[in-house]
Amino acid sequence: MKRKYESNDHAQAVTKEVMWLAWNACGGPREMGFMQDKPDADKDAVWKQAFERRDYPGMNGGHWERINADYVFGRMMKLRLSVEGNVINVPESEPHPSYQGWCHRYKTYAKLFDAAEAAVLKERT
Repeated sequence: MKRKYESNDHAQAVTKEVMWLAWNACGGPREMGFMQDKPDADKDAVWKQAFERRDYPGMNGGHWERINADYVFGRMMKLRLSVEGNVINVPESEPHPSYQGWCHRYKTYAKLFDAAEAAVLKERT
């Protein structure tokens, strides 16, 4: 499914909010993730951790076109998105509660994106 926005900046704001909402919805770290847990992280720290793939030293992160938030501060998100300008390509599969901790709160990618879009709209007004 594709989510189209008015600009690349808007798409980036929604993507950051998606990461923030998903990270919070995970509730806490999984398994050995407790070693990287940072429960007081703010939205910018979560974005940087996800975008730069800092839970994986030596991994190649920081590419806006392909975002792979596997674990973020020890929380199992398994959230992968690709971005083409102002369009975010969202997986059409159903999230799996065994490894996508955020889907206990947001049952589908659409619900996660709807919540992020509403939050970004609220911030802009």
